[in-house]
Amino acid sequence: MGAFLILTGVVGLLSSFALTIDKLRLLANPDAVLACDLNPFFSCGSVMAYPQSEIFGFPNQLIGVVAFVVPIVLGVLLLTRVDIPRWVMNGLSVGLLGGIVLVTFLQYTSIFTIGVGCPWCMIVWVVTIMQFCVVVAANVLRGTFGRTAQDSTVLRVLASMPLLIAGVWLLIIATTMVTQFWTYFGSLI
Repeated sequence: MGAFLILTGVVGLLSSFALTIDKLRLLANPDAVLACDLNPFFSCGSVMAYPQSEIFGFPNQLIGVVAFVVPIVLGVLLLTRVDIPRWVMNGLSVGLLGGIVLVTFLQYTSIFTIGVGCPWCMIVWVVTIMQFCVVVAANVLRGTFGRTAQDSTVLRVLASMPLLIAGVWLLIIATTMVTQFWTYFGSLI
């Protein structure tokens, strides 16, 4: 778990940081072409031009720069065998649930409202979904959510396959994107 949290946290942090640097480039030069501006359907710069990229009045990517530090720190603590209190792991689950709500809103907005995918954002989506599934599953299996959750056969079965659940979840998102952006994907065939 510790290594997983560190690895995914670093990937999420680097992606959020790259988005932050790109946002600063756009603020300095609104005509800048970013490295992640791949084509009309996959472009970080295009997505950043919409108000949804600043839901709370500041760039969304700053949330990731701050939030991904938490799993990295907890991952380091877990690797060094520090006994993490239940409430901290429950707090991580709640924080990741908040991340999932935000990511889901941003996915919907990106795919259906804006009609453009942001490559760095998609990496953050993947990392957040994987972290959520793995952390919640581990908390169920370890009894962090309490005895009732740990004793539930259904929850134990679901918790035994967090990466499969994350994979199916991501496949649904990818299928939705291919369907919505068929003009682009159809041209590749």
